[in-house]
Amino acid sequence: MRFGFSILFFLLLVNQCVIAQIQSFERIAVPLVQNGVQLPAGFAGGLNTPQFSTADLNNDGIDDLVVFDRSGDVVLTFLNAGTPGEVSYSYAPDYACFFPKLTDYALMRDFNQDGAADIFCTSLDPGSQEIQVFQGYFEDNTLKFTSYHFNYPNCDYCNPLQVWYPDQDQPGEWNNLLIAPTDIPAVDDIDGDGDLDILTFDPAGGHVWFVQNRSVELGFGLDSLKYQLVDRCWGRFYESGLVACQCDLSSSAAVCSNGLTGQVEERSERHPGSTLMTYDQEGDGDKEIVLGDVSFDCLNQLSNGGSASAAWMTAQDEGFPSYSTPLVLFTFPAAFYLDADNDGKRDMVVSPNNRNIGEDQKNAWFYKNTAATGHQFELQSKTLIVGGMLDLGSTTHPAFADVNADGLEDLVVGTYGYFTPQSSVNARVYLLLNTGTATEPAFTLTDNDWLQFSEFTPDNFDFSPTFGDIDGDGDQDLIVGHNDGGFFCYRNSAGPGVPMNLSRDFDPMWQNMDVVGLVAAPTLFDLTGDGLLDLIAGERNGNINLFTNVGGPSNPVYPTTPSIQKLGFVDTRLTGEAVGFSTPSFIPTPTGLLLVSGSNSGQLETYRNFNLADTFDLVDPMWGNVDEGARTHPAFADLDNDGILEMVVGNLRGGLSLFTTTLVDCSTVATHQPAAAELQILVSPNPARDIVQLDVQPYSHYSWRALNTIGQKIAGGQSGGGKTAIPVNDWESGIYFIEVTAEGQRTIRKVAVNH
Repeated sequence: MRFGFSILFFLLLVNQCVIAQIQSFERIAVPLVQNGVQLPAGFAGGLNTPQFSTADLNNDGIDDLVVFDRSGDVVLTFLNAGTPGEVSYSYAPDYACFFPKLTDYALMRDFNQDGAADIFCTSLDPGSQEIQVFQGYFEDNTLKFTSYHFNYPNCDYCNPLQVWYPDQDQPGEWNNLLIAPTDIPAVDDIDGDGDLDILTFDPAGGHVWFVQNRSVELGFGLDSLKYQLVDRCWGRFYESGLVACQCDLSSSAAVCSNGLTGQVEERSERHPGSTLMTYDQEGDGDKEIVLGDVSFDCLNQLSNGGSASAAWMTAQDEGFPSYSTPLVLFTFPAAFYLDADNDGKRDMVVSPNNRNIGEDQKNAWFYKNTAATGHQFELQSKTLIVGGMLDLGSTTHPAFADVNADGLEDLVVGTYGYFTPQSSVNARVYLLLNTGTATEPAFTLTDNDWLQFSEFTPDNFDFSPTFGDIDGDGDQDLIVGHNDGGFFCYRNSAGPGVPMNLSRDFDPMWQNMDVVGLVAAPTLFDLTGDGLLDLIAGERNGNINLFTNVGGPSNPVYPTTPSIQKLGFVDTRLTGEAVGFSTPSFIPTPTGLLLVSGSNSGQLETYRNFNLADTFDLVDPMWGNVDEGARTHPAFADLDNDGILEMVVGNLRGGLSLFTTTLVDCSTVATHQPAAAELQILVSPNPARDIVQLDVQPYSHYSWRALNTIGQKIAGGQSGGGKTAIPVNDWESGIYFIEVTAEGQRTIRKVAVNH
């Protein structure tokens, strides 16, 4: 088997997707070599908990690959060359931007068989557990989606965007179909009538519900979805979750194992978590099932001795596939059924489903179906797709610096760590030397444990590096933040123009400094304008800390606690989030200093106007339309000497992504204070309850719009002069962004609505 990725498709892609008319940065690809092999999708960002589906993305009649990663809720898209018998995918990220924002799980299925794959996924309503469906369609030979609207007669409380089913005991009443947020249901034609049904575990646990699509039976054909709960003990088995990969089977097709009592609507929170994959092992028309459980690292396959209309599981393989290489994948495996290698037979791909802990490198087990008829799953690879990417485990913190003094910017990447059975925090700092040229960068992973930071683990991890000349000797020193909120300092004694010679500074100052929180993400910049590099650090809570340098040009002195703990009152948390994971960088630009910060939710936020005693002005809450999933961390350098900064972004998935920005490289300009902004906005009151008033200076004529935290416009208008009052009494409580545009200028303010 070979991986037929094509890097040419990935070069200089123009991201066609613009959310809420926000400018999108272009993804770029440069060569990236690991272990002597050029990775075909090096800057695709890594994978932790991937879910695999197929869909024709470009309307060429060939099923392409869609990977949804639960860790960070990110969609990655790959075009399929369709080479028979080969895994022949090329990374094509431009198609991913046409997908809706997804969470928890996403299964591509073509319910109406029109050739455009649809999405069955968790409802996008915050806190909900229902199934939502997005219907696919082609526009300009590109797969796009629109929300599918269900029809629930005489039900004013039924959400038409979610799956509800008729109440069996109270005619005319409806119940919403709850799926545990940890679960992955099965969406398949279970009863053999041609339409797509749903199998999911009872919210109380143990038994599987058969939610039948009755569209065909009711005469609607395949164009509709009409769901009804018809069996609360499909397959007649019971999964207790107490014995690894083992279920209780019934001795009779007429009896539900472990009994079944109570009403259909009876629910609880006892279900521990399971994943379901269905397929027809023998081609006899009924469905077998493959189960993964949150507590175990194995799969259980149940054989159907019944029929399509009356499933009855009569045998089980408790270490599936026991006839081949049994799966052992920590933890909570999920199996997916698709033709991965273009041989016309569906294979099995298995990955972890626990977003918090699990195997994060060898995490895509490809079992090829080698049977002439039926199914025989044989292990081929443990790194399907992810083997073509740089993947350092979990959570990457990049920084640029010329480590070997060859005039090219190298990449230094700190990590949270990678999973092993002994530990999940094998943190490292990695060195990727720039082995390209001044105009054509290329990177080679040359050190898997640069400066031996592994000696600090497991007590310290989540290493976040930054560089700057803190002692005025003309070379770059290294500061590394870590999980406890503190810092390590390494002084460079090499001098300017010489490869770095770094040694740890054991001054007690560095051992005592702390952000008074967790997970310090530092950057060095002269924010106070006195010629000395201050230390500015993000942290887990989402605020930004300033440690003012009060020393001399050759002797930096920083306080042990922040000089300002909530610098500019920046808070990268979104509504309902407990953590923000801010990762600040300060970028000099021709129009003044710009603060760019990553976040826990994935968006990049930018700020201007740095009055240290006041609130910084939010310029853009979704800068560049970049969202690489949870825990983004940007770093900047002009890699090709064109005067425009490139940006690499780290993320929770353990990889890196590379973009070109629109920022002019002003890194050689001593710009410490920004130019005064011409467009000034006052939003009051903030928080607001009934009315938000805009006071825009110096312009009286302007347009405005209000966006929610996912970029959707909820209101807008124009001012003919003076102040504008915006009613917010019918907005839900939460965080919103007010964007004002006047005379070609644009500024955004964050406002909280609290009823």
